Amino acid sequence: MGVTETTLRSKEQPMFPTAHPDVMGQLANERAAGLRAAAARFRGSRPVPAGWRPARFVEPAGDLSRVVPGPVPTEAPHVPVPAPSKSGRAA
Repeated sequence: MGVTETTLRSKEQPMFPTAHPDVMGQLANERAAGLRAAAARFRGSRPVPAGWRPARFVEPAGDLSRVVPGPVPTEAPHVPVPAPSKSGRAA
C-alpha cells in the first residue's frame, strides 16, 4: 500500500490540521516524562525497605515493688472424694 495524500475537494477546513502540531499535548508528554524520570531518580536514591520479620517479644518483668507479700501458702490437706453409689441412677 502506498502513502496516499489527502486532498481537499471543497472549501472545508480539516478539523485537526497537521501543519500545527499539538503543542499542549507535547508539553504534557514532556512534563510526564520528566516526572517519571525524577521519581525513578528518587526511588534509586532511597534505601531498599526491610522485609517483614516477626517482632521480638520480650516478656515484661513484674514490678515487685507493687506486690504486697502475703503469708506463705501451705499445702492444702487432702480431702477424700466420696465414692459414687452403686445404684444405676445419678443423684
